[in-house]
Amino acid sequence: MNARWEFRLLRLWHAALAGGFLVAYVTADEDTYAMHVFAGYWVVGAIALRLLLALAGSATGPLALPRPRLTWAKPGRNPLFAWMAAILAVGMAVAGVTGIAADLIPPLEDLHEGLAEASLWLVLAHAAIIAWIFQGRRVREMLKGAMPALLAIALLAAPAAFAADAAREAIKAGYAKQAGAGFAGFSAERGRALFESRNSASPDYASCTTCHTGDPTRYGQHAKTGRAIQPVAVSANPKRFTDAAKVEERFDRDCQTVLGRACTATEKGDYIAYMESK
Repeated sequence: MNARWEFRLLRLWHAALAGGFLVAYVTADEDTYAMHVFAGYWVVGAIALRLLLALAGSATGPLALPRPRLTWAKPGRNPLFAWMAAILAVGMAVAGVTGIAADLIPPLEDLHEGLAEASLWLVLAHAAIIAWIFQGRRVREMLKGAMPALLAIALLAAPAAFAADAAREAIKAGYAKQAGAGFAGFSAERGRALFESRNSASPDYASCTTCHTGDPTRYGQHAKTGRAIQPVAVSANPKRFTDAAKVEERFDRDCQTVLGRACTATEKGDYIAYMESK
């Protein structure tokens, strides 16, 4: 196989891997889980295909596997290319494999999500390195000039990582306001009763415990897709109930599914209060 065709195949493979990763990343939700699984298998398959293409190509052609080194060989490519390609391939492969394994071993879900997030940053770093190398001094000088501003933004954004409790309180305050003049506070006990209640709206989802199990501190499993669901209790999953839009979206969907009706503002606050108590 000549170098021209090898380069074309490499570009097609690169597009397939990038597209699969993008789809997998944006569909990582219960509502789009089937597409997420398909895209995950696609990514793992693409990386396996890359190994086969390396065997089919020439030893020094475009399809040869990257060989990271510490020295800059001339003539040759910047060694950052090989390092980034190797790290990206390994990171995406491990993220994909742990995602597949998480359906059988739920605790791997956290590792899978962490690797997926890390892979996204590696992709962005990969793009930045390419821009840095190929776009010349003008881009480098522009980025250097922007560094103080970027650092300031990062420092200002850092406290957001510690704002989960405040976010939950703000969400509950919103529900308290919606509850009206007769509101007398949220009740974790009422939230527990709602969580454990049995309903007839849907035979597949008779209760919240159908998917989340009777212990909200443990991993659950989606009744239809079989996907592992992270604990709903705040003590086991501090990220729960911190995104107002997602919280409302889940209540709108799950209340209709399990109860056959919309939840009241008080019920939503009670549910969160119960999960905070666990």
